[in-house]
Amino acid sequence: STLHSGLIKAYLGSFALSILIILMSSY
Repeated sequence: STLHSGLIKAYLGSFALSILIILMSSY
């Protein structure tokens, strides 16, 4: 459903954002 795909996009978005923050903080 649309809600399910929206939850997946939100989960992947937050996951990628956390990785980006970790990479930026390591430099």
